[in-house]
Amino acid sequence: MVNKNSDKMEIIEKRNSNFMHNEELIQDGDEVVVYMSYGELKSLKIKSGESFNMRFGHIHHNNLIGIPFGSRVQATAGFVYILRPIPALWTRCLPRRTQILYTPDIGAILMYLDLKPGSIVCESGTGSGSLSHQLANAIAPTGHLYTHDIDKLRVTKVIDEFQTHGLKDVTTAVMRNVCEVGFVVENKADAVFLDLPAPWEAISWAKKALSKEKGGRIVSFSPCIEQVIKSCDVLRKEGFVQVETIEIIPKTMKSVELFNDNLKAFDKRVNVFTDSVERIIPCIKSNNYKNEKGKKRTFDGSVVEVNESELDECDDADFSLTTKTIVSFPHSQPTHTGYLTHATLLPYF
Repeated sequence: MVNKNSDKMEIIEKRNSNFMHNEELIQDGDEVVVYMSYGELKSLKIKSGESFNMRFGHIHHNNLIGIPFGSRVQATAGFVYILRPIPALWTRCLPRRTQILYTPDIGAILMYLDLKPGSIVCESGTGSGSLSHQLANAIAPTGHLYTHDIDKLRVTKVIDEFQTHGLKDVTTAVMRNVCEVGFVVENKADAVFLDLPAPWEAISWAKKALSKEKGGRIVSFSPCIEQVIKSCDVLRKEGFVQVETIEIIPKTMKSVELFNDNLKAFDKRVNVFTDSVERIIPCIKSNNYKNEKGKKRTFDGSVVEVNESELDECDDADFSLTTKTIVSFPHSQPTHTGYLTHATLLPYF
């Protein structure tokens, strides 16, 4: 589009949600991320005159146009935050066409591939495009991503998403079986990533895709250790060095307060119940342990005579020592996702 009102002809790009350029205000046609709660995010294309329904009621798109990204917006039955679409958030709310890689693994992949603006990367196993967006964002604006998949629908979908998110110029998505015919580039790539059922079948093709003059890095994601063993053997046979496999297991932690006895209160409790360590805990008054007056039930079910005045003195003692510690939260968390095998191909002439 050309702006004819200016003395100089200025080229104005058609507006679209862009992962690489940070606009301050939301405009019609933008894609945003609606943050409803932790773990509940939704991508939304802004279209004037439409509305978005969710568990917090509904929001009119017109109310979002012109406000800054990151704004807190009141819905009919609550409020949400309207966030800028970046690759990390896109990973959490993208439409799932396959199993995807998440941020902990993606961060390690970007590091081991040694990516930077200007890098040329080959990816096999596009899937839902979670990693593809992160790779494209890391090498933009002067690099290029060549991503391959054997499913035509997945390739078509990711091409549309690249166009919507302003990544079209730095990406090329093709339907291609790299295990049979190799990558679309040869002697050009700086890095190769494999997410395949049989990655060892594509390692020789990956070697051909990597630059002979500069060498390069390769990373393979495999959920099973048997895949890892076979891939490592082939990597060494093909001349790759520094072959290493890691497993990333993230854990969410929470800081909590603990209330402990000081030494004075602890000694008093021990003196009251000298015959069993288990009888220290029921010393704290609780309806769960009370029976008749002056008696308490221990964990083994026996009833013992207790001097209530001693207990009162024990309970009234100053034992409000507070410490903080770190615990897993939530208690049950996902563990194994897969193994990351990475290696280096040295330059050769």
